[in-house]
Amino acid sequence: MKLKTKGTNWPRLTVQWGVILFILILAFMPQLTKITAPDFEAYCPFGGLQALGSYLLSQALSCTMTSAQIVMGILLFAGVLLFSKLFCSYICPIGTVSEWLGRLGDKLKIRFTISGIFDKILRSLKYILLFITLFYTLQSNELFCKKFDPYFALASGFNSDVVVLYAIITIVLVVFGSVFIRLFWCKYLCPLGAISNIFKFSLFFVATLAIYLILLKFGVEISYVWPLAIACAGGYAIELFGQKSKFFPLAKITRNTSSCIDCQLCSKKCPQAIDVASLKVVKHVDCNLCGDCLLVCPEKNTLTINKRKELKWLPIVATVVLVTLGVFVGKLWEVPTIDLKWGEPEEIESAEIFTQSGLKNIKCYGSSMAFANKMKTVDGVYGVATYVKHNRVKMYYDSDRLNEEKIQELLFTPQKKALKVLDKNVETVYGISLKLNNFFDSYDFNYLSAMIASETNAVGLISEFDCPVVVKIYFPEPIENTEELFNIIESKEYTFETTQGPRTLELEYEISGKPELFTIPKAEYVNSLFTAFERTFNYRDDYTDDVVKSYTLPLGNNSKLRNRLSYLVSHLSNDDGVVEFKTELDSTYEEVADIVYVDTMTSVSKIEEALLSDTLVISYSNGRKGKVENMFDFSEEIKTKNSKEN
Repeated sequence: MKLKTKGTNWPRLTVQWGVILFILILAFMPQLTKITAPDFEAYCPFGGLQALGSYLLSQALSCTMTSAQIVMGILLFAGVLLFSKLFCSYICPIGTVSEWLGRLGDKLKIRFTISGIFDKILRSLKYILLFITLFYTLQSNELFCKKFDPYFALASGFNSDVVVLYAIITIVLVVFGSVFIRLFWCKYLCPLGAISNIFKFSLFFVATLAIYLILLKFGVEISYVWPLAIACAGGYAIELFGQKSKFFPLAKITRNTSSCIDCQLCSKKCPQAIDVASLKVVKHVDCNLCGDCLLVCPEKNTLTINKRKELKWLPIVATVVLVTLGVFVGKLWEVPTIDLKWGEPEEIESAEIFTQSGLKNIKCYGSSMAFANKMKTVDGVYGVATYVKHNRVKMYYDSDRLNEEKIQELLFTPQKKALKVLDKNVETVYGISLKLNNFFDSYDFNYLSAMIASETNAVGLISEFDCPVVVKIYFPEPIENTEELFNIIESKEYTFETTQGPRTLELEYEISGKPELFTIPKAEYVNSLFTAFERTFNYRDDYTDDVVKSYTLPLGNNSKLRNRLSYLVSHLSNDDGVVEFKTELDSTYEEVADIVYVDTMTSVSKIEEALLSDTLVISYSNGRKGKVENMFDFSEEIKTKNSKEN
């Protein structure tokens, strides 16, 4: 007699391919929306567990890690304890692809299931890979799994985080392993599968963690490597000798032996090849509570969850609830990228807290650490926390030494920039001074200067600290339409080109108070925009001004390479007779370079030879020397200078 069954688990299939579709949309997002850098692992629970471990160890969260990931990692742990490995059966794109490639292998009759001693040996590989992944993540504070993760490699287009060789190897293993061997990646290589199994053996995991924390509490210096190694080795040992979990998950597939007709359909349908038909309660470590066996069973209420027929839809409901909860909580809750305190406990306890959002230079772990290192030098600041997602900082400070306005001044760096070359015939420069709310750092200055330069004929921009910040914009002629200028400044969006295509930023600049128009002479404008470049070396302080001479040379077109002058200075410092390099404005407001030298130790000809050299010999901070192509061209300036002197 042919048994009539429902067969396909449509709820699970819908979720699986819904996830795949979402990833594909995300991959093509730059072409469809203004988002240029989608985060393909923003909600990865394995990344979240790595991020959480890294944060607990170093109190720092890399910019590649997110609060949403941590929430998903915590929910993965809770989900495994309650409902088994639902992520593996419903969400994981590698698991979905592996299952469907396996069906191709079945149709071609080339797929087989590994059993016996080889199955037991191969199961160790995922625990080894788990140890390596967690070890290097905790060492570097970066997600090591990105280097080899086949999903991340394909979804991100093999971005810079991916080691191409590692990724290609894992992709080949997933594809060919799935076709020929039942769930080869999931059973034998997946580190997420390994850590999920360890969570199933939660009593062992909790005991290992508890002992480690107790030892730390009593002052025993023990590396995190030991509990990590014990957890991985212990997880493999339990799986090797038992392949089942006694207590967790709480939800388990149960079989009513009295109504079972022994059709074996449940065993044949199981993606993990578990012999469900021979078990009263499915405690096998590979069971993901996918529910396929529940739907294929032809006898009503024979296969249930915890012997309760109403729990038949528990897997799909639990999956949807956990994912929804993770997304919601992940958006509300933000873990600080860094949370560092260097003050004494009593100082921290009595400290005031200052919070500032909108700091666009707080954008990753590196910039957060740079900010913290800067604040460590400030007397009265006892600690900082940064929140990259909202560009926010929190500072602990002594209110007797600092106040909020002083802290805002510490956070602000005045800047100035020439937007266009001022015509030589212009003698008077016209300016407008205005105060801007929501204007905080160098990024704001760069965005505003780019907008002003592209939309107006402004020649210069200066920012000065005040509350709110003062911005002065300079024009070569009277400003006729201030309303149009204000609309540009208060634009809600700014779009600019990147190597990955156009990127759009949301801006919130608001003009406060009444702007003021003014005029200044050209000389005053040029001097206000000019910032001298100056470096001393080769024991400059040992020489008084009467024993040194100055070799002055116009920068000319080389002024465009001002940010590379440090290369030239390093090259010139190889001559012990050269002791200083500085720039200034001459009488025509052109920038010139003054090379200060000791004439008894070097000569003008040697200096000119160094300036005209094809390569620059530079010294690095570690003492190593290197060579780079000379990007400066002083040939015309030197030729003109020599002809005038002769």
